[in-house]
Amino acid sequence: MAEPREQLIQANEQVSFAVKIAGQGEPVVYLHGAGGLVWDPFLAELSDRYQVYAPHLPGTGQSSGLESIRDLWDLILCYYDLFDALGLESATVIGHSLGGMIALELAATDQSRVKKIVALAPAGLFREEEPVPDMFAMLPHELAAMMVADPASPVAERLRYMPTQTEERIEMTIHQMQNMQAAAKFLWPIPDKGLKRRLHRIKAPTLLIWGKQDRFMPVSYAGEFQRRITGSELELIDQAAHLVPLEQTEQVVAAIARFLSVQARVDARG
Repeated sequence: MAEPREQLIQANEQVSFAVKIAGQGEPVVYLHGAGGLVWDPFLAELSDRYQVYAPHLPGTGQSSGLESIRDLWDLILCYYDLFDALGLESATVIGHSLGGMIALELAATDQSRVKKIVALAPAGLFREEEPVPDMFAMLPHELAAMMVADPASPVAERLRYMPTQTEERIEMTIHQMQNMQAAAKFLWPIPDKGLKRRLHRIKAPTLLIWGKQDRFMPVSYAGEFQRRITGSELELIDQAAHLVPLEQTEQVVAAIARFLSVQARVDARG
């Protein structure tokens, strides 16, 4: 697995993003979920096809300035500032869970800044008849069990991994707490921050990808996102739950490549 380089980007006076960068070709911005950013096989395969920019959410990794971000609107503006600092006038954005929600907010708020969207089981909606579990009230092993379709898979094993060395265990726990604290600022108590009232504004071609066995963010949410985003496409992946890009990496990357390739041909025809 090729290791990316990490660059600290000062987005504005208060916020800096630590951005992992790898690959060549069409630039894509990857926005991670509440569990934080790890350069995993999914990102490695993406970087074989595209130039990937993967920023840590403020308050996680070496990204800073979370305390100055008052709400989701402030966060969206910070990502526009990051795009400016990276020289990305309009970007293809791929986001998972919380990152998918942010990607959709970016596209709905300023239609000129997002070229194409791939949203992997995005957060942002809340259905009373099928509520999303409160991840911040769950024990780590309970949350991990809901993230995967196969509890005996290598992905599940990685979720359960705990270092044997005390110092490493403490460091891992601190990172997990930082990730959850940053995510909670934009997802708690429920992830509905009004995105459903803005989804109709999205003009960028949108691909939704969902694991069929997702018990954390059920497939019914996929249908609602597709209904609310005009012209969006939905790809359901079998034998995958909420961590669909890790559980079925090859299928997800292939679906993304097909989607971006088709959209590139549409763009070329003008």
